[in-house]
Amino acid sequence: MPSEHHARVFLESIIWAGGRYCPHCGGLRSIKLAGESSRPGLYQCSEAECRGQFTITTKTPLHATKLDLRIWISAMFIVLTSSKGISSVVMARLLGVNQKTAWKMGHAIRELMDDRNGELLPLEDIVEVDEAYVGGAPKSLSGAYNPRGKGTGKPMIFVAASRDGQARARVVADDQRATLEPVLLEWIEPTTTTLMTDGSTSYPGMRKTMASHHRVIHSNDEYANPETGAHVNTAESVISQVQRALVGVYHNLGRQHLQRYLDEIVWRWNHREQVRDVVKQWTTKAGVDREKSTTIWKPIPVLDQMRVLLQGAVGKQMRRSKEYGLCWP
Repeated sequence: MPSEHHARVFLESIIWAGGRYCPHCGGLRSIKLAGESSRPGLYQCSEAECRGQFTITTKTPLHATKLDLRIWISAMFIVLTSSKGISSVVMARLLGVNQKTAWKMGHAIRELMDDRNGELLPLEDIVEVDEAYVGGAPKSLSGAYNPRGKGTGKPMIFVAASRDGQARARVVADDQRATLEPVLLEWIEPTTTTLMTDGSTSYPGMRKTMASHHRVIHSNDEYANPETGAHVNTAESVISQVQRALVGVYHNLGRQHLQRYLDEIVWRWNHREQVRDVVKQWTTKAGVDREKSTTIWKPIPVLDQMRVLLQGAVGKQMRRSKEYGLCWP
């Protein structure tokens, strides 16, 4: 992109793919302001009750940005192509901005990855669930001690993963059924779901609302049951992505922003590959026609990922607070 104008046109083609609209009132009629005092990309709503001015970044996480839009697009590219995330220190060095700016940009991109509006489809068919403790003070700190198991002070995350490739994750207070079941019911269609869990005592009571429920008992060295097809390896793979990001990139995930980092990791998991079923046909040497159905996993191009990321940008706002933290209007 040779200029910021090209970056603005690129963002407008994605965010306003269905036509330009006013982010204040949703009106479809607007005019471009081209006066000498008008900044580039400024429009005014033509609705009599609105008449608000806006740009492509209005009421998005990029709202009121003073940065070149090419820097924002570069930041999105870096985040989407990183396998485990990227720290604000490294992003600042790559983009030529200071660390505080890169930190805020990273959280703005995670705001785009948030599914707060419940736009994702429910998990279906076979769904695995598991929970884990993550974060806590690094062991290298003097006096830092994190007990194992339920005696730890680390925050708990609850993960559900469908075997078709989609996943969800949320920070929860504890692993009691009263806490986990309402969250799980937000993510799945219980009447058509086969639930796969480990031996935790939180799950047996949920079988009444599920189509079926199978368990593996890790304490008995059972990690997969060939007869029922039970295992939670997919959910544990999602948790391992969280652990890899913690160990290799962020080093410490505090409670305040842990859910935002989970949103990033799960978004990257959900958009890493697209599934396509292919039927292969061939004839054997004996002249017998054979047919086999196979599933092909193809990586999603970064540009397509960016289109998905930006399609719901309007309405997701994030600003600097007076204390130089984050706030949400």
